[in-house]
Amino acid sequence: MYFVVDPDREVSPQQAALVWKRLWELRDLAPIGAMLPAIVSSASPLLSDERADGLHVTSLTQVPGGTAWAQLVVDLVNYADEGGALRMVALEAALRAAVKRGERRHDDAAWPSGMLQDDSRINRRLSIFVRGWGDLVARRGRDPAAHTTLVELRHLAAHVTSVLRDASRRIAAQRGHCPALDVAGARVPQHGCEMNARWRKAVADNAVRHRNLLTLSPWDVFARDREADLRHANLLPLLCRAHSVSFRRDVSIRHWNAREFRKFHERIAAILRRSSERTLIAKRI
Repeated sequence: MYFVVDPDREVSPQQAALVWKRLWELRDLAPIGAMLPAIVSSASPLLSDERADGLHVTSLTQVPGGTAWAQLVVDLVNYADEGGALRMVALEAALRAAVKRGERRHDDAAWPSGMLQDDSRINRRLSIFVRGWGDLVARRGRDPAAHTTLVELRHLAAHVTSVLRDASRRIAAQRGHCPALDVAGARVPQHGCEMNARWRKAVADNAVRHRNLLTLSPWDVFARDREADLRHANLLPLLCRAHSVSFRRDVSIRHWNAREFRKFHERIAAILRRSSERTLIAKRI
């Protein structure tokens, strides 16, 4: 069971405290976990955000219900030396290969329902789970509470996103863009030739093959080979780069207390909320 806890919901302080206390007590009981309201965003600004009201149990990624995803993992640690320096050429190749494998999985998958089959055809969703952010910080000996550390990882996250998007655009050039773009623009011709021309140009400029690409977990801001140091929570703004969010946790928090557990989730909720509030209602085309 996974409980979606909304810190913005108006409940009594006593009730909220009790819920978080119970979730803290059950934190390491395998079938039970805490999640937060989340959205799934798109690699293209022409496609709207979606409410994540479902869950992929293998990766604990929050997704819209009834959607079809190809899931892959790229671990930064596999491309870093003992000092945390990344072999960027190898990392970029791994990211591009993940996009290609995800594309093939959509072609080859035998989806168990017509709904999933249609979603696969229209949206070509990828969940490329990039892990190891906290491990890099630890290997590099950086202070996780320092703003310069966050800036460094933000630049890396932006580069990862850029590589994934470029790989998706390359496939779109060969095989056609994500059909969801055609669905989104189905009514545009009704608004005249000028608007139709602008829409076609916007699609050409944003012609990705896959509606979603990058998945991140808030728990991956911690180094996985040691107990979770709460100073690493200052790296949570990395989540703003994610198209989907996983709540998979591979780090010990046994030294925390219920208050710290709650505060950590409230920080995540604030970042996810800020990301959704920045969504554009319309893009100028």
